[in-house]
Amino acid sequence: MKRTIILSIAVALMSSAAYSADLLTIDEPAVYAPAAYDWNGFYVGVNAGYGGGLFEHPFEVTGGGDTLPGTIDVTAGGFVYGVQAGFNAQMDNILFGIEADVQGSTVDGRVSLSIDDPDDLIGGFESLDADAGTSLDWFATLRPRIGLVNDRFVVYATGGLAYGQTTSSINVSINGNPFLDPSITNDRFGWTVGAGLEYALADNITFKTEYLYTDLGSEEILNLDFGPTFTMDSAVAFHTVRAGVNFQF
Repeated sequence: MKRTIILSIAVALMSSAAYSADLLTIDEPAVYAPAAYDWNGFYVGVNAGYGGGLFEHPFEVTGGGDTLPGTIDVTAGGFVYGVQAGFNAQMDNILFGIEADVQGSTVDGRVSLSIDDPDDLIGGFESLDADAGTSLDWFATLRPRIGLVNDRFVVYATGGLAYGQTTSSINVSINGNPFLDPSITNDRFGWTVGAGLEYALADNITFKTEYLYTDLGSEEILNLDFGPTFTMDSAVAFHTVRAGVNFQF
């Protein structure tokens, strides 16, 4: 009888302990894991930034069988702003895409020269004022992109075709009277290469920063024959750093 009572008490205690353990068990909350960002599809966006570089103006003066070469190089700078559109195709963690953009520009570079000779030491004039330079009116690019995807981040390289328009001028006044005042606008073709980083802020909004180096080549801007022959070219290449927002759909 005593043994039966002891066994009953032991079973009761074990059952109570197991029930208490069930009461103390706390389910861990589910961890929310957001789905990976889907980079596939078309997008449009806006951007703004700064551009600048060294605009070169090589020239030659030819006369009497001799040629005198030289160059006028000016540091150019200004703001750029524009719109872009493109398409992305994602394969695993590799992003393939193509993007086109059009940029307005205030990038400009000029150099000035002023000589006063009231005592006619040089001869022929009392003063000479001159300035020369080139401005980048606008440019556009068409570029494939390839990048590495890490969920909401993309690091990419890009490069392709560039097209733009520049305006170059040289102004010379002698004794306050205009002597030379040509201005020429060139349409230019070239190339561009760069890299960038893009981050998904929301389901269809991304933010990007980008660097591009663009070379629009060299064009003749001046060809004068006033006894000796004077020719001048303009070579335009520049760096661009910009940031933008894309809207995916």
